[in-house]
Amino acid sequence: MADRKESRVVFNYRRALREPKKIRQITDNYYLPFTIELIPALNFVIFLIMTFLAGWIIRKFYPYAFSNTWFIFLVCVPLLFTWLVTKIKPEGKNIYRFMYDYVKYLFEIKIPKKKYCNGKEVEWMNEKKITFKECVWVVDKKNGKTETSIENNKKQYAVNENGRRVRILSYKK
Repeated sequence: MADRKESRVVFNYRRALREPKKIRQITDNYYLPFTIELIPALNFVIFLIMTFLAGWIIRKFYPYAFSNTWFIFLVCVPLLFTWLVTKIKPEGKNIYRFMYDYVKYLFEIKIPKKKYCNGKEVEWMNEKKITFKECVWVVDKKNGKTETSIENNKKQYAVNENGRRVRILSYKK
């Protein structure tokens, strides 16, 4: 008998679950002849309200502003902003998530002027004066003073008085 390989079917629902939510039915009796995506529709409504408020404030100071173009101002500007929000994806992210991350970065890192190295905050980077400890000779307990790596290429480790394994710290001969 020939060996039969068992085949296993794996279903990937990722594309189906990432399908954007769409509006098709408005009331119980009324259906749209086309679908409208939910997120761009919400963006349009938000931008419409913001544009209306901005136009209303402008018309308070200049009563004849947008007198012939009020409808175009109220519809075209929110449509333009909605189109831009759906097309612009900085760093591959949604524009709102990018703005949230950027504001978080500004207030947590940039404005406090924090410095990071390998994912950890470095506290001494903002100090004006940095002091170093004096170099010491590492002494092996059995043989005495160890040689520097300049004198030979033998890797010579020793235990210092604190019990740590360290290399030669001084360049003196």
